[in-house]
Amino acid sequence: MFKPVDKYEHITVAPVTAHIGAEIGGIEVGILDKSILSEIHTALMRYQVIFFRDQEIEPPQFAAFARQFGCLRKARKAAFELLEGAPEVAVLVNDAERPPNVNHYHPDGIFRDEPEFASILHAQEVPNYGGDTVFVSMTAAYEALSDEMKAYIENKTATQDFMKLHGSPQKKRSWKGDNAKRMAAMAKDHPPVIHPMVRAHPVTGAKSLYVSESFTSHIDGVDRLESDEKLLELYRHYERPEFQCRFRWKDYSIAFWDNRATLHYAVADYWPAKRLMNRMTIETDAIGCGL
Repeated sequence: MFKPVDKYEHITVAPVTAHIGAEIGGIEVGILDKSILSEIHTALMRYQVIFFRDQEIEPPQFAAFARQFGCLRKARKAAFELLEGAPEVAVLVNDAERPPNVNHYHPDGIFRDEPEFASILHAQEVPNYGGDTVFVSMTAAYEALSDEMKAYIENKTATQDFMKLHGSPQKKRSWKGDNAKRMAAMAKDHPPVIHPMVRAHPVTGAKSLYVSESFTSHIDGVDRLESDEKLLELYRHYERPEFQCRFRWKDYSIAFWDNRATLHYAVADYWPAKRLMNRMTIETDAIGCGL
């Protein structure tokens, strides 16, 4: 869909770290020329997560911007709240009555047969301090593995289980009242799936580690003790700060990340202050979606 560009003519790109993250400037998000969209997509492929500041737009305009990069998934009322007039936008809200419960490293959609391409988050109300999001380059994490570990995981698969996280005590709030039926339907729609532990990116070709402590149940074809030991080693490996960038939110900031090559972690260090975000899922940037 998007033609890579050799240089940026319409946007500015300021890297956050050598491996991951860049702040995009010079534009207001909205309906954009294809050449600008290609520059944004190129920056996303290179830096894996990109950030925009001071983008004060309404949810329908936010959805229109995201839709230019691919097919949007309609939000479901289960773990998130919904918005009228913008069916693709989910609302993530934490406050004194709703403590944060997503403080874990994960890619969105790893528990699906067809994991999504990207997620995009628009800050509506952020606390005066805390509430950062940490992003992890799983490409950098893979490249830093020992040759022995690379050989071990190269042709192995792992089972990803929606209920490993969503059936845990920290997610108890999601199962209260009428929401229990919605969560049960989500669980039924997302039985355990198997994915390779190493994935080649469909655009860049770069290999990435593809496991998550939140959803990876076990390595297939090995005994449980070996699986648990190897996975724990990988989890502690990808948590190294060298593979990360950390984003300090301000009102109307946007983060746009590629789930095929990253993990993210919403730092829960602001409670009981309020944090309110709008979120969308872009299913794919393949030809036939979006533009």
